[in-house]
Amino acid sequence: MRILCANVGSTSFKYQIIDMETTTSLVKGGVERIGNSPSAFTHAVPGKPSREGEIDAPTHTAAIAHAMDLITDTEVGCFEDLSQLDGVGFKTILARGYWRSARITEDVIDALETSTPLAPMHNPAYIASIRAFQELLPTTPLVAVFETWFHQTIPDYAAEFGVPRFWVEKHDIRRYGYHGASHRYISERVPQLLGQETAEGLRIISCHLGGSSSLCAIKDGESIDTSMGTSTQYGMIQSTRCGELDAFAVLYMIDTEGFSTDEIRRQLIEDSGLKGISGTSGDMRDVEAAIEAGNDDARLALDTYVYGVKKYIGAYIAALGGVDVIAFAGGIGEKSPITRAKICEGLEWCGIHLNAVKNAQLTGEVDLSADDSRAKILVVATNEELIVSRETARVLKECG
Repeated sequence: MRILCANVGSTSFKYQIIDMETTTSLVKGGVERIGNSPSAFTHAVPGKPSREGEIDAPTHTAAIAHAMDLITDTEVGCFEDLSQLDGVGFKTILARGYWRSARITEDVIDALETSTPLAPMHNPAYIASIRAFQELLPTTPLVAVFETWFHQTIPDYAAEFGVPRFWVEKHDIRRYGYHGASHRYISERVPQLLGQETAEGLRIISCHLGGSSSLCAIKDGESIDTSMGTSTQYGMIQSTRCGELDAFAVLYMIDTEGFSTDEIRRQLIEDSGLKGISGTSGDMRDVEAAIEAGNDDARLALDTYVYGVKKYIGAYIAALGGVDVIAFAGGIGEKSPITRAKICEGLEWCGIHLNAVKNAQLTGEVDLSADDSRAKILVVATNEELIVSRETARVLKECG
């Protein structure tokens, strides 16, 4: 079975086709800056010349059409015809009433639309992409693999926010958790890296750190708590999203500045987080460069980000009753030795000791633990596409 995994952002479309019998990648590519011409694209098939350049992609539909053309291109493609594709899996965020993976129907799309106020950056882009695939591949089955799925094992007391009961009963306001595909992959990959057959007995704190960041407490392979909440807005600060914020601060700004809910939502999504604090960028690489140039606001942004991660690690050590593994993943987790070092600094009291030399010289997946560290510190190259493709294949087999 050959599955295309679609990873959709508000201005991006990334794709990968995986042969599920061998779990090998047949093609990987993407289009960035959709709606902001020129849009950059990449496309790579093992053993064939790669393609990259710029196109005019005003919509996700145009970006997807371009990708499908490359997939069937005689020189750089992997298929003669798109009918060779068995299914498309979407790394969807949230759809009310759907907590596990589901074959996409009009009911699923309606649920995505209903949940758009909680996922305004993601759901419209996913709906547009689903519609594009329905048009381009009308007979190919589509599956939504929801990011909330992995966190359905969280205990009820860890999911509650203490809001009026009708908020929960009528609107399902509780902790959902996100980055489910990444945290699930980490829960499976860590035992492999440790030479264990299963995750039984392991207490893992999974740190998915990137443009969007979250932590997850994993016990015996299951999520028992996670930092994001009802939306991806909650938890630690993000690239441009605020993270945890006193609800009354929002009400105060609306009352005193006269902001509409749409404007306050835009500010908290686009102008906050690392970008809001540093005044420069939401990209950690830019923040680190600004620190080197003497920008104290950038220093504050990094310190705030690191402090947020540390607080969750401490909380999850308490929730797990200890920790066996700290796993770093995502663009920042895998590629920023400065951030990893700052996060681990001061955690020696609980047996977390980083090998500074290994941390600075990192390439690929590696154990960064010092010899005297009671907890393993691992870098994991997360593979959300594999999880999404595997779930898609499972759903299609169950549906017949």
